[in-house]
Amino acid sequence: MEVERRTLRTPDGIQVSVAAYREAGRRAAVIICPGFWQSKETPTFQRMSRALANDFDVLAMDFRGHGLSTGLYTFSAKEGADLDAVLAMARAEYAWIGLVGFSMGGAISILTARRHPGAVQSLVSVSAPCAFEQVDIKWWTPEAMRTGLRGTERGSGCRPGNPLLKKERAIDHVQALAPLPVLFIHGTKDVIVGVEHGRRLHAAASEPKRLEIIEGGGHAQHLFREEPERFLGLVREWFGISGAGDQG
Repeated sequence: MEVERRTLRTPDGIQVSVAAYREAGRRAAVIICPGFWQSKETPTFQRMSRALANDFDVLAMDFRGHGLSTGLYTFSAKEGADLDAVLAMARAEYAWIGLVGFSMGGAISILTARRHPGAVQSLVSVSAPCAFEQVDIKWWTPEAMRTGLRGTERGSGCRPGNPLLKKERAIDHVQALAPLPVLFIHGTKDVIVGVEHGRRLHAAASEPKRLEIIEGGGHAQHLFREEPERFLGLVREWFGISGAGDQG
């Protein structure tokens, strides 16, 4: 399988790094949007990208301040421009586009899809917060510390910017995504973004929608690491229902 490296540029000068996993002739692509501290360069996201690339072309990206992208991370205040650049590239090459967003990447995916009606054909939001200011991370608990350590891999890390910039709230925009199909996935043992965030986003969203609660599941990419086949099955099924299979 060919893996092509691309660098895109945002209007504010950020260089966004993308790894494109491709097979000739495909017309459907999935954009993978990692969360805070994560990047497409980690072993976890590389395994996920290759697994999903058995069914779709995959465009795995790094948000600013992460991986091989430049700039400083602003905790969703400016990262929409990074996903805008990847989405514009995908729209020029594919007839069907799905987004898989993890944690803050999930919130950014919701906000970006809202700004571009019709540009995305399906969305999977994994462990996304309703709003940045409502994330209650209890780092001092043993379980949270273990989660943080498990999330630190080669390629992870962040170059943080100003966390106080004004941010939009995913829960204020999720209802307006319709008719975009949205699958919300959340684990009951998520100590970073509690499962109530997933329930609230699902309740606020319009149909078509689905909520998949993973009993005992952790945060974001940990859901893939803990039960890869179950996670991949949910994503493949959702995108298949949404019409990705019709694009070859």
